[in-house]
Amino acid sequence: MATLGTGYENFIIENKMTDLVNTLLDARSLMTVDSSLSGVAGLKKIVNKYTYSGAVEKLEKGAKNTVIGSVAFVPTEYEIERYQQTFRYNDMDVMQDPYLLDTATSGASVVMANKIKTDYFTELAKISNGFEYTAFNYAAIVDALAELNKEVEENMFIIMGNDLRAKIRKDSDFISSKQGEILYTGQFGTICGLPVLFSKLVPADTAYITKKDAIKFFVKKEGSVEQDRDIETKDNTVTYDRYGVMALVDETYSIKLTKKA
Repeated sequence: MATLGTGYENFIIENKMTDLVNTLLDARSLMTVDSSLSGVAGLKKIVNKYTYSGAVEKLEKGAKNTVIGSVAFVPTEYEIERYQQTFRYNDMDVMQDPYLLDTATSGASVVMANKIKTDYFTELAKISNGFEYTAFNYAAIVDALAELNKEVEENMFIIMGNDLRAKIRKDSDFISSKQGEILYTGQFGTICGLPVLFSKLVPADTAYITKKDAIKFFVKKEGSVEQDRDIETKDNTVTYDRYGVMALVDETYSIKLTKKA
């Protein structure tokens, strides 16, 4: 609870908000959080997107490969961004409701987490592997996975918007396979052994097959709080900020499904 005239100590608000934001981001584990930028000088991050090409050949004794594998990469430069949330309260507000500051810190944490999630979906939309479907159903997912052509599909998941979630829930193959069971928050079943998630941030008629390692949130600074106080008006200002950048780092296990025109 806040102390009138002083509020919480910085570290108390900072720890609480950072824990809340991290909990909200971990609820679905859509991305990987990377702290490698912490304590390193610089405000830029170079991300290399790799593509391997090669072929397996059957060779006679003493023969050499005629096709040599190679790795190509495209570097993309990202600027470290400051995510900041500011709120104010007055001493009289706290006198009226002692839990006002608790509610404000919780609300600001939700806003912060939602902004980071929005940036996640911005990066997700950059996936270049594509598959066009005529009708979105179980078969469309099967065909998209075939297009991706991965022998191992471990740790992959499917994410779609509310529009496609409604369609897949009506699909007879989906209903008969898992009865539309809810397995955990945000997941409402599996298709081809892959967990199915949904989010309002996914564009209409769009779905993604991806994995947690495809996108990383590179954290430069975990979270910090600063407070300011007007001794005449008794207004208190609290700012909470985090520094980092969201980046698509590996799309080899990802594919974007869109409706055929």
